[in-house]
Order: sequence, then structure tokens, then C-alpha cells
Amino acid sequence: MSSNEPREIVIVLDGKKLALLTLLVIVVSTLAYTYFTSLASYMAPSENLPMHIVAASTADQYGNPKSIFARGELVLINATVEMAIGYYVNSGPYYYFFTSPTKYLLIVQVMYGDTPVFLGFTYYELGPDGKVSVGVGYRLPDNANTGTYTVKIFVWSNWLTKGGNIIADNSGLQFTFQVTG
Repeated sequence: MSSNEPREIVIVLDGKKLALLTLLVIVVSTLAYTYFTSLASYMAPSENLPMHIVAASTADQYGNPKSIFARGELVLINATVEMAIGYYVNSGPYYYFFTSPTKYLLIVQVMYGDTPVFLGFTYYELGPDGKVSVGVGYRLPDNANTGTYTVKIFVWSNWLTKGGNIIADNSGLQFTFQVTG
């Protein structure tokens, strides 16, 4: 046989070898999928903080972004929350993945100075790697004070007085809007 002749390699797979090869391909594919999915997903800082407030803003009654309102207008306060796909353990190079949805309480508090003027809330449930946007409406009174209002958004497992815990790494996120005459 000269070195220029084509060579042929024949691999014979019986049922056991084919099953083993198929299992190996499935395992490697699953690991690769999990790895690349986790790179593109939110990873929680710990098991106790699976949620994250991605965005928060105000809008008019039609959903158009707006940050300056007049007395008597409706202020829509929007918050986008996502649940992590998993979390990293610092004691070793390990990732743990969440497998079930998490129920949470989203609280929106509006303050004028140190005075709370509105408190709205809703319960929701979100699965791992899920994301949802929620809006709460607040109508400014016709005699509302003009100036800067501060919005605080909290994500808890339940009311703290009922045994709830903070479950978002940035719970208490704040931003402002203006009220004119």
C-alpha cells in the first residue's frame, strides 16, 4: 500500500456501543446548553436572593415614558423583575440552578420628602430565568404638592410582619419624578 492511496477506517457499532455513544452525546449537549444558557442569564448572588429588579420607570396613562406630571394626572409606575436561573457558591466552583417558580410581593412606595403618599402592591410568581413587567397606577391628587417625588420598589417573599424576607438583591431601588402645578 503506497502512502498516496486513500485509507478507510471502519467502525462497527453494536447496540451497546451505540447506546453508550448516544448517552455521551446527550450528556455533553446538556452540559454545553446549561453552560451557555447560564452565561446569558441572570445568576443570583445567593440562594436567598433569586430576584432582581431589571428596570423601573414612570409613564403616562398610555404607557409612554414620562417623568414630569401635573396635578391630577395618572402616574404609571412600571417595574421589570427577573428571576435568576441559578446562583454561584463561593466555597467552590459550583453553580446551583433554581428548579421551581418563586412567589413574590412587589411593593411600590411613593414618597414626598419623608412622607409616604402612596403604597401599592401585587403578588406574582415567576419561574427560573423568567422576566415580567408589572405596572401600578397612582393618581396624583388635584392638590398634590409640587416638586420631587421618590419611588421605592421592594421585592419581598411576603410582608415582613408575616415572616417575609427581602428576595431581590436590589430591593429598595429608588428613582424620582417631578410634579408641576
